[in-house]
Amino acid sequence: MAPVENGNAAFGDALAVFYGSQTGTAEEVAWDLVREGRAKGFCCSEPRAMNDIDVQSLCRLRFVVFVVSTTGQGEPPVNMKRLWQDLLVASLPKTLLEGMRFAVFGLGDRHYREFNYAARKLHARLHGLGAEPFLRLGLGDDQHDFGLEQELDPWAEAMWDALTTICQPRTLSTAEIANMNDCRYSLEIVGQASTPSAFSANRPTLQDAEEFVARVRANWSLCTQEHAKEQQEVRNICLQLPPSRSYSAGDVLVVWPQADSELVTRFVVETLGLELTTLVKVSVLCSESSGGASSSAFPETPLTLEDIFTSYLDISAVPSRHFFHVLSKHTTQELHNRKLSEFASRTLEGKDSLYEYCKREKRSAAEVMWDFWTARPPLAELLSALPPMRPRRYSIASCPQWCGASVSFEGLARHWASYTRAVCPAWRLPLAGAGAIGVCAEALQRQHRQDSVPTDEQGMLDLCVAIVQFTTRTGREGKGLCSTFLQRAEIGDPIRCSFEKGTLAPRPANVPLILVCPGTGLSPCRALVQDRHLELSRSGAMKGGRFQAGLKDLMFLGFRHREGDFLYGDEWSTFEPWLSVRIAFSRDHEDRKVYVQDVIEENGAHVCGLLDAGAQIFVCGRAHPMPAQVFDAFVEVLQVHRGLTLESATNRLREMQRTQQYICDTWG
Repeated sequence: MAPVENGNAAFGDALAVFYGSQTGTAEEVAWDLVREGRAKGFCCSEPRAMNDIDVQSLCRLRFVVFVVSTTGQGEPPVNMKRLWQDLLVASLPKTLLEGMRFAVFGLGDRHYREFNYAARKLHARLHGLGAEPFLRLGLGDDQHDFGLEQELDPWAEAMWDALTTICQPRTLSTAEIANMNDCRYSLEIVGQASTPSAFSANRPTLQDAEEFVARVRANWSLCTQEHAKEQQEVRNICLQLPPSRSYSAGDVLVVWPQADSELVTRFVVETLGLELTTLVKVSVLCSESSGGASSSAFPETPLTLEDIFTSYLDISAVPSRHFFHVLSKHTTQELHNRKLSEFASRTLEGKDSLYEYCKREKRSAAEVMWDFWTARPPLAELLSALPPMRPRRYSIASCPQWCGASVSFEGLARHWASYTRAVCPAWRLPLAGAGAIGVCAEALQRQHRQDSVPTDEQGMLDLCVAIVQFTTRTGREGKGLCSTFLQRAEIGDPIRCSFEKGTLAPRPANVPLILVCPGTGLSPCRALVQDRHLELSRSGAMKGGRFQAGLKDLMFLGFRHREGDFLYGDEWSTFEPWLSVRIAFSRDHEDRKVYVQDVIEENGAHVCGLLDAGAQIFVCGRAHPMPAQVFDAFVEVLQVHRGLTLESATNRLREMQRTQQYICDTWG
C-alpha cells in the first residue's frame, strides 16, 4: 500500500472503505475506521456508499473494507442495493475479483431472525467471485450492553494487525499524529442574513431531485387525552402533496425533521456564543484519496447557523465516540480532558463509562457540551464531529385514491366522531348514532364540493405517528426528534420529504390476505386494505366468490384499550363485506392480557382455511418480541387445525417466508 502523504493517495492504491447504511450508523463506523487507519499510517480513501461504485471499478481495488447494516427481512440498505444486484448477476465469472483482499463488518440486532443477513451474504458472494478475505467476518450486535462496539473494537484491532502483515503502513511521528486533522469541512463566514432563514421562510431547501415539499393538511390525535398523557399519544398527520408527486399503497414516506427552535437558539447563542443569522458557506475538504467528489451534508449555497443546527446537524442525537475525541482536544481543563479522553478510548473502562454516561441515558450532543463547558472546538471541527440530521421513515397509512371522490363521506363522519371523542372534554356529548353520522356526512360532502382539489392534480396521504417520549434510569425525560416535530406541525407547515418503495405492496384481489398489525404497525396494512376495498368495489367481486362463502380476508389488530387507543376504530366496519377484523385489547381484561397472537389462535380454523386457499401473511409492528410470538402462534394453529408436527408446521411457514408469501415489516 502506498505511504500516506497528507492523507492522500491514488484511489486504487488506498484502503477503500465502503458502507451500506440505512440510518447512518454504518456510515459513521466507516468514518471511524478511516480516521483510525490514517492515524496508524495507512492510506485510507474517504468512505463511500456502495452504490457509488460499479462492478468494473470494484475489480481494480486491492484492499477493501465493507461496513454493512441489514434492513427488513435481511435486505441490504438502499444505498448498497444497486451494487448488490450487479454482484448477483449469474454470468459473472468466478475469478472476477481475484487479487482483491477484503473484510466485512456487519451491523445487526439479534432480536431479528435475519441477524446480519446482508453482511453474511455479501461476504459469501465476494468470496464466490474470487476475492480473498484477510480477516474473519465481523458481526456486531446492537443488543449487547456495549452495543456494536463490543464486537467492533476487537475486530478493528485485528483488522489493522492483519493489514500490517500484507501492506506495511508508514510510521508516523508523535507530532504528525498530534497535528492530524480529522476535519471534513472548511468554513467561510459570508455575512449576516437580512431575511429569515430558509426554513423559517416556509420553504425547506431540497438537496435531491427525489425530494419535495409536502404541506400539513390536518393533524389530530387518534387517542383520548387520558391515554395520550398516561401511555402514549398517536397522531394522524395528513399531508398534501405537490401536483408532480404520486405514490402507491405500501410505499414509505421519508421525512426530514427539524430541531426544536428553543434548543437551537440556546445551543447557538448561549453555548457557542454566536448569532443565529450568521451566514456561512460550508465546503468539503476534498482529498485525492476520495476517489471522486466527496459527499456533503450541506448544500453549496450559504446557510445561517440557525438553518445548520435546525435541519442539517442533529444536536439532539446521541454523539459518537469521535465527538468526545474532538472535544478532548479543545479543552484546557484537566478533569474535562481526562474524562473526555476516557469516553473516546476503546478500553473496557472507557466503553463502560461512555455507556453509563451517554448511551444508557440517551444524552444528546448538546447536553454533552453543556456538561463539558470548557470544550469548545472551532466551528468547522464541530460541524465535522456532530451527527448529521438523518431522515426518518414512516409507512404511509393510506392509499392515494382513498381521499378522492370515491371516499365514503359516512366513513369520514365516523372519523370525525372518533376524533371528537378523543379530544373533546368529557362533559360534551359525543357525536353518536346513525342520524348524527348521516347529518355530519352531508355537511362534509357539501364542504368537499367547495374546497376539494381533483386528486389527479393534488394528492394527499396519512401518516400514523406514535409520539416518542421516554424517561431514563436517572429520571431524565426525553422526546423523539421526528415524532415531536410532526406532533407540533401546524396546518400549512412545510415538510421536506421523499418516497421509497416499502416492503409490502398490493396483491391481486384473488390472493387472500392475513394481516397482523398491532399498534401503529397497521399503517401499511391500512393502505393495502383501502386499496383492496376500492378494487373490489370497482369490480363488484366482494359480493360473491369466497367472500360470500364466508372466507373473508383476516386482519388482526392490537391495542391497549378500546376507549383509549383504538386507532381508526370507526372505519374498520367499512370493509366488513370482505374483511374480518379481529382485535386484541390487551388491557381491557381483568384476569389476563390478550395479544394478537392469542386472537390468532382463537381464529385458527379461519386462518387455516385462508392458508389452504393460498393466503399470504403480512406482519407489521415492533421487531421484538411480537414477530416471533406471532410466528409461533401460526405454528400452533397449523398443529391444532391441520394435524401437522412442530417441524412440518415450522417448515411450511419458513417456505412461505422464503418465497415472500410471509413478510415481516418491522422496526425498533
